[in-house]
Amino acid sequence: MDARRLGRTTRLVALIAVGGVTGLVLVPVAINAATGGSALPVLGPHARWLWPALVVLSALTACLAAWDRLGALLVRRRPAHPANRRVALDRVERYVRDRVDGSLAEQLRLKLGVVPRVGPRLSTRLRNPVVVTGEPGAGKTTLLLELAEALLARAALDPVRPIPVVVDLGGWRRDDDFGRWLLGVLADRYRIAPRVGRAWLRERNLVLLFDGLDDLAPADRVECLAWITALNVPQVVLCTASDEHEHLPRYDVVPVEPLSRTVVQELIAACGPRLDGLHDELEKNPDLWDELRTPLAFGLLALAYRAGRAEYRGVLDTYVVESAARGAVRPERTVRALRFLARIARRKRDLVARSRLPARHVWLDFVGPEVVWRMFRRAAPGALAGAAAALCFVVGLRLGLVAAGVAAVATVLVPHSTFRVTRGDPRRGNLWAATGFVAGAVVTGGVALLGGVIGTQIARWPWAVGFGVVVVVSLVVAYGTTRDRYLAVACELVPIGVMAVVGPAEVVAGLGIGLGAGAVAGAFVGGLREVWSGLRVRPATGLRWLPAAGAAGVGLAALAGAGVRPSALGAVTGVLVGLAVTPILNRPFHLVAELLARPLALDEFPLRRKAVLQSARDRVLLVDEHRFPHDVVRDHLAECDPAELAASVEHRRAALSAPTGSGPRA
Repeated sequence: MDARRLGRTTRLVALIAVGGVTGLVLVPVAINAATGGSALPVLGPHARWLWPALVVLSALTACLAAWDRLGALLVRRRPAHPANRRVALDRVERYVRDRVDGSLAEQLRLKLGVVPRVGPRLSTRLRNPVVVTGEPGAGKTTLLLELAEALLARAALDPVRPIPVVVDLGGWRRDDDFGRWLLGVLADRYRIAPRVGRAWLRERNLVLLFDGLDDLAPADRVECLAWITALNVPQVVLCTASDEHEHLPRYDVVPVEPLSRTVVQELIAACGPRLDGLHDELEKNPDLWDELRTPLAFGLLALAYRAGRAEYRGVLDTYVVESAARGAVRPERTVRALRFLARIARRKRDLVARSRLPARHVWLDFVGPEVVWRMFRRAAPGALAGAAAALCFVVGLRLGLVAAGVAAVATVLVPHSTFRVTRGDPRRGNLWAATGFVAGAVVTGGVALLGGVIGTQIARWPWAVGFGVVVVVSLVVAYGTTRDRYLAVACELVPIGVMAVVGPAEVVAGLGIGLGAGAVAGAFVGGLREVWSGLRVRPATGLRWLPAAGAAGVGLAALAGAGVRPSALGAVTGVLVGLAVTPILNRPFHLVAELLARPLALDEFPLRRKAVLQSARDRVLLVDEHRFPHDVVRDHLAECDPAELAASVEHRRAALSAPTGSGPRA
């Protein structure tokens, strides 16, 4: 056991012992003494040391508990401390190992036992910036990771050697300060604090291994290279498929050449009968050699052919079709989900197939018109109808049918919208309408009930409290609606006059129900409009049939035993004042819009998204914990026709399941 682990173990044992004595012995004795009791007889003459011992042991317990955190904080503020270097080396080694284990080359090694050779190897002696060039899929990232492993091994043995860090340039944005962005990446990925990273960059204790320059726009690449030059760090390695590296003042170029036919034939022969289909296809189609120029193309095609002979459609299509045809999830769902995730990854400039949706502005314009029609012409009207029915039902049960009828008529004034979208299949929209109705009824009904309970409790307090609550709330609502102080005061006189006649109890009860339902309706409609604005379609007003849904709620309240109260003036006034809050809260709330936008992604990314991602990963459509194998694969999936590709998958699946199917199944 080394000194660090021994010290950590000793502190843990001391913390358990001291904390146990303090919490289990001294604290109960001190509480007993403080509440008038006597100390334990066993303490004898030492009872007078009870409070000093409690203070000292409590402070010692706190110090032992905070030791590691305070120590880490002090270490991060000292760039030269050896602990910073150990942590950075461990994190870099873990990251590089995860990238290597999840790469397509590792999948080939596991499934076929061979890996295409990528060369030449990069030198670990870096005097000038090194630029690794080659076409997409040539193996530049593989060389970069191999160099990182070699530099890590040297840095682990020699504390003077700089630490290599792999940085993906695709996450940089042109508006970001490159230095701050780089320090943020080092902190997030490798736990190198900005203070330490800044000192190490200045002292040239880092080797910067940049990947993903091609993910940036051409104009951004030139500016990014200018930022890299401004760092004035000679130990830089950059991978690129373009020629923007010529803007670097001094650089050494390492070209990665395409695979030769000899290498491809050796790889096929090394795999034995598992790639016989690929060998036959090469004999029949010599033009296929033009596509097998890179390790990526060979790897994708080899994974497609490993289960038997396949119908050749091009490297990328063959890879997707053959992999998806052997999955458990429906092909079209898999292809549509992968296309959706590929588009998000391309927009985010990375290779991550996210299991959780990012902010709606990233993906909202990817959804199709069919799901927009179901959302805005089925689910949203259904939710408003459910809200109106639930409101009138609650008002009828608690305040009487007269107040419920007035609330039903008042729903016509609720601000809402209908949306002009291409008509979809009505049969597929029925479930959306029913789901929206139930959701609107449950949420609005629950909030209205809660508001009614709160209003009833306030009504039981002295009348002055209820009177003041109604006055303040009605004034705020009136001013928020009119923005005219004099008109707001004039509107406030109405509930004041009603309370002078019937008292504040019924007004407060109705006000609670109206405020709850009005707040839900306003936030819902505001969120819908915010989502609609992201779709860039022109809305139109409408949906004046809400009183019919409210009448249904009144009828249900009557069936449930609600009566007609002879005096409903106070209840009606309270409900109407509360509902007047709806246009005030009809605002673009970001959180509400994010929540309402999620169902729009269901056609592209279903609820069982983890099953889809796991199936794609099992078939090597994704690698490395849900990442696309390469940006070439990502871009191909982002641009594919899901219906056409899914039909090819279904055709291939039928051929595999037939008794005379081609080749064994995976």
